[in-house]
Order: sequence, then C-alpha cells, then structure tokens
Amino acid sequence: MFKQRVITALVLAPLALCAVFFLPLPYFAIFISAAFLIGAWEWSLFCGYRKLSSQLLYCSLIGLSLLGLYIALPDTPYWPVQMDDLSNLMLGLGVLWWLVAVLLVLSFPKSSASWSQGHLRRALMGWFTLVPAWTAVLLVRSVNYHQDSYTGAWLIFLLLGIVWAADIGGYLVGKPFGKRKLLPAVSPGKTLEGMAGGFAMVLLLVTAVSAYLGWPEQTLTWYLAALLLTLLSVFGDLSESMFKRVAGLKDSGSIFPGHGGILDRIDSLTATAPLYALLLALLGGFA
Repeated sequence: MFKQRVITALVLAPLALCAVFFLPLPYFAIFISAAFLIGAWEWSLFCGYRKLSSQLLYCSLIGLSLLGLYIALPDTPYWPVQMDDLSNLMLGLGVLWWLVAVLLVLSFPKSSASWSQGHLRRALMGWFTLVPAWTAVLLVRSVNYHQDSYTGAWLIFLLLGIVWAADIGGYLVGKPFGKRKLLPAVSPGKTLEGMAGGFAMVLLLVTAVSAYLGWPEQTLTWYLAALLLTLLSVFGDLSESMFKRVAGLKDSGSIFPGHGGILDRIDSLTATAPLYALLLALLGGFA
C-alpha cells in the first residue's frame, strides 16, 4: 500500500504542478473545475445520494455555481488589486464555514445529531467546502497575473508545500511514534505526535523559504500564518474523515490507487485555501 501511495504521488504531484505553472488562467480554471466536480461527485455519496440522477443533479448544481462565479467575478488577473464584494463574500463564507467545521469535528459524534440525517444539510456543507475553496484557488492563481503570470503559481506552490509538508511530517512522525490519539472518535489513526511532526515539517519549510529570501520583515507573520494554516489543514483532513464515518465510507472514492478519491487528496486544500487567499489579500502587499 505504501509503495502504491508513493508511486501515485510521484505521478500526481508533477501533473498538478505543471497545470499550476503552465496552463493559461482560463484553462487552469477548467482544470480545477474538473477536479472539484469530481470532488462534488464524491461528496454526493457523503450526502447519502445513491441514485445516479441525484448525484448528477448535485454535481450540476456545483458546476453551475462555479460557472456563475467565473462569469460574475471581475477581471481576475487584477486580483487582489481589484478587491470586490463577491470575492470577499466567497472567501469570508469559506473561512466562516471552516470555523463551524472545526467546532463540528471537536464535538463529534454529538454534533452529528444536527446534520447526519439531513441529505440537504450535508449537500449544503459540501457546497461551502468546495465552492469557496475553488474561488480561493482561482483568485490566488490570478495574483499579479497581468504583470507576471508566475506570481500566483508560486503562491499556490507555497500553499501546496504547506499542505504537503504537514501531511508528510504527520506520516513520518505519526506512523512510527504516534501513541496518543488526537480525536479517536473522528479518525483513530491521527495522533498528537503526528500533528506535531506536521507542524515541525511546515516550520522547516517556512525557515528554508525565509532563509532563501534573506529573512524579510514579514518572516514572523509567515510563521504565524503557516502554523494557523497547518492547524486548519489537519481539521480539513479530520472533517472529511467525519463525513466519511457518518456515510459509512472508508475512502471518498477510488480514482487514485493507494490514495482513495480526490477529496482524500484535496481535503486539506479546501480547508486552507480561503484563509490563505484572504491572508494574501490583506498582508501580501500586492495593491
């Protein structure tokens, strides 16, 4: 299983990075839309939808939301210089939802009484998970696009680096040394030691980036933001585990050998992307 996971990761990571760096913005929007629509298909199973018609309807509603946002958002290559109400609303909704999701995870299984029996409620939770995150990824890729098409790509690469470092550090430390369970009711495999390993790996990443850039004045802010994003990435993983547990699923899907479904790969990204985009807009100094 581990060998299969490594091989799949070695194939997927370069493909994702090639899309991030080399696809023009409209084609990048199509690429991430396809990924998120697959995620919507998997989320339909979390909702308890088993009929093909119900799954297609849910994916269509998510797809129409993405299309409507793409049309309604202002000229994204000028974001975040041209901050607008719709971008702010979507990012704010994403951050607010994840504050709620953290509380749901911390109080699970008691919290599930309020949503586990409602298909519509779980469907709405999927919308708040997927649509604001899609918006955030598109906006981050758009940063300074009119001046340098690679600025946003490097920013997405940094976000992916944080998410991947947290995941790798958690695995490398948690697998051999993990003893104290983090939230066993949600995910029996997660440990406090693994979470500490994830934090340590992310701090090493931020240190390496800061040293390479000559320790800029924003370094302390970067450390604080990275720690917050790492914590949120952990809860992104835990949140998906919570929904899978209620739905009686081991993986969100089987599209990736050894990795499960696409939601199993982007759960941490959906949690961190809205906050990351807001931090860039507020602290990035692009205006």
